[in-house]
Formats: sequence, structure tokens, C-alpha cells
Amino acid sequence: MMRRVLFALVAAGVVGLIVWAVVRPMGRAGADGALLGARPLASPEALRGEVEVWSWNIAAGALQECIPGFNRRYPHVKVHVNMTGARMQTRFFLSLCAGVGGPDVSQLQNVEGPQYTQARRLTDLTRVAARYEKQFAPAFWTNCIHDGKVYAIPWDMGPCAVFYKRDIFRRSGVDPSAIETWDEFLEAGRTIFRETGGRTKLFHLPTSNRMTAMFEILIQQNGGQVFDDRGRLAVNSPETLQVLGQLRRFLDSGVCSNVDMWTAEYMASIKNDTVATYPIAVWFGGTIKDQAPRSAGNWGVFRLPALEPGGRRVSNFGGSVLVIPDQCSNKEAAWAFVEYALCTKEGQLTQYKHFDLFPSLMTTFDDPFFDEGEAFYGGQKVRRLFATEIEKIPRLNRTARWNEAMRYIGQALSRWATAATPPNAFLDALEAKMLTRLGVERSPESLGVRREAAE
Repeated sequence: MMRRVLFALVAAGVVGLIVWAVVRPMGRAGADGALLGARPLASPEALRGEVEVWSWNIAAGALQECIPGFNRRYPHVKVHVNMTGARMQTRFFLSLCAGVGGPDVSQLQNVEGPQYTQARRLTDLTRVAARYEKQFAPAFWTNCIHDGKVYAIPWDMGPCAVFYKRDIFRRSGVDPSAIETWDEFLEAGRTIFRETGGRTKLFHLPTSNRMTAMFEILIQQNGGQVFDDRGRLAVNSPETLQVLGQLRRFLDSGVCSNVDMWTAEYMASIKNDTVATYPIAVWFGGTIKDQAPRSAGNWGVFRLPALEPGGRRVSNFGGSVLVIPDQCSNKEAAWAFVEYALCTKEGQLTQYKHFDLFPSLMTTFDDPFFDEGEAFYGGQKVRRLFATEIEKIPRLNRTARWNEAMRYIGQALSRWATAATPPNAFLDALEAKMLTRLGVERSPESLGVRREAAE
């Protein structure tokens, strides 16, 4: 009965509450009674055992592709990648609650990671992983840490840029290399809309709660936050006002398409000329190749426009981490596989070459593979473009309440999209609701706090 209740609660989207109510911080050393790395690790030849990994879709295939290279180093460790299908993270969470039934290694989405790392039912990787810190972009590494300890390792990331259809830009007389800001991007959209007789819009910007995708890309780009570094609510800020202003200009322009991501209409637009661009993460390239293989050569990519002239042109959307649950009985073998897959150039490049998983390990970026032209993009060096200035991507403080917070933001944005609410009033109302629902404090930098102090 308890298992069914937990499952229902998780499915309803209150994972964060369950993590703190059921999986209370334990501070345990782990199933083998010792911290990983507290004693010398076994040599590759001496290490033995089996490792079960939970993953999904192409990520599972990428890890499977790593096994031959891993076994050349660790010949006596057998790795099983279990593509677990639907509700994998739910079942993983339940195994953490029960203390049994989990894998040795599991994939988690970046946005889900903090809910699990803060629960202290994952293996403390600090002793074995801390030496790799400088090899990962700070925005990704810091979200794997809780109370100064490393509980996850960054896997793939989602650096953002703009995928565009070359033929539409050419016929409309738009030069993508001249686009440096979002307002210039919008002007290009107006030109395309006019030159195509209103047939082609600039990009999809849904007025549903899916607007949070663009909101998240923009808020990270300009260094804004939903929570500050102490977990206090920080969404009522000048940075959020700047993002709302940009979104409003897009919404009012009439050249954006109100279509939700991943719907049939959205997927069909990849093959037709209803929209010209997709401002999104690197992993979308795999979707384009899968959905429209005959369009090879007609696609190009340009850097993410800045919010203001000379501004930051990087952001991230999506990505994953790997973790080792505390109940794992062979932590050394599990860590050996995680280390090979995520902390070596060989492991990361194997996954990128075969499954387009963009590596979080920055030491891979000096490989000649990144400077090869790609025929699908007309010979453009797209990999190098996505690797540009990744270290400048700002950190987003994703607390255990992140997903819940984004639901409230999505609901509010959906209503705001069709209303005339002034941005300041919108943020004040959103902040008040989130304070009540999340039970957190306001950041002292909140615009609401500042106004109250000035009155």
C-alpha cells in the first residue's frame, strides 16, 4: 500500500516534498560501510564484478557504446545497461526510499538531480571525483554538489544556438551572421514573414505553460535566478523583468508561432516552411536528422542572440548526470564505469560521435573532431560553434523545489501571455504565490523587498 501511495504522489509531481519527508538526510557512509575512495582503489586488472546501469533512449545506447572501450581498461567488470522505459526516475526514487531494488548507476536529468543529491541517499563521490572539477563547466559542476560534497557527475549538456533553414533565409534576403541580438533576430523574423507572404513565422513560442522553455533559456543567459544560492526566492528581479520584456516583444510581434513543443504540428514544421528557426539546445540536431533526413545541407546554425549589444550569447537547456545510489554494493566498479564514460575524452567522444550527446567534459573540446565540417549543415563547423564560451554559461540554482517552482512560473506565464498585466505587477503576484506554495523566504535582493524597504 505504501508503495502505491508513494508512486501516486511522485506521479502527481510532488517529488520534492517526498524527498524531504521520506528520504531524510542520513549522512550514511554507504552499503559497504566506507566512503568511496577512503581506501586505495583496486587496479583495473584486479577490479571485478557486475554493474547495472539505468538509462533511457539514446542515452542508454550511448552508454552501451562505451562498454567495449571500458572493458579494454577493466576486462573483468561486466556492465549491463538497462533501458528501463517509462517512469524510470520514479522507480529509481522509490528504490532510494526502500533502500533496495535500485541500480548501481543511474541517469538523472539535470533539473531532477538536486532533488536526489540533497536527499543523501546517493554515494558521496567527493574523494574520487573532486580532481575533475576544473574539467567541467562551473554551471554544470556546481549543481552536482550539496553541502560541499559531490553526489553526481555531469554527463551531456544542452548549449543553445539557433538552427535555421538556409533556403528561407536566402530567399528572404536575411544574413544570419548579421544577427547579434534578440531584437535583431525579431527584425529578421519580420522580414521573413513579409517576404514569404505571411507563410513562414520566425519560431515557435507557445502561450501555454511550455513557454518556460524559452523563459529558462533567457533567464540563464542573462544571469537571472529563480532561487538564490541559499535557496531563497529570487525570481522578482531586474533580470526577470528583462526576460519578460523580450518575451513580450516576441508575443506582440505577430511573427511567432503559438505551437507547443513535440506536438504533431511542431514536428511537421521541421520538414515544411511554416517556421524558419529553432532557438534551442544542441541535442535538437538529432531530432532534425531523424525527422527530416532529406533536408541535409539546408540547415545552418548561428550563435544565440544576446539580450543587449555585446551581451552574453550562451545558455543551456537540458542535459543529464550520472549518480551511484548509496545502496550500490560494488561502488568501485560503478565509479570506474562512470569515470570512464564521463571523465575521459575517449568515453565522452564515443558518445558524441555515435549519439550526438554533447560532452560536459571541456577537455574534449580541443579534439580535431570539433573542427570538422558537417555535411548535414552545409559543411559548417557546428560542433565548434556549440563549444564556444561554454565556460561562460551562468549557473542556475536548481534547488529541490525547482520543478515545482517552474510549474507555477509556467502557469503564470501562460496567463500573462494573453493579458495586459504590467511586468512589475506580474512578478509581485508570482512572487506572492510562490512564497505561499513553496514555503521559502524571499531573497533580500527581491524587487519586492527593496520597494518595501524604501517605503
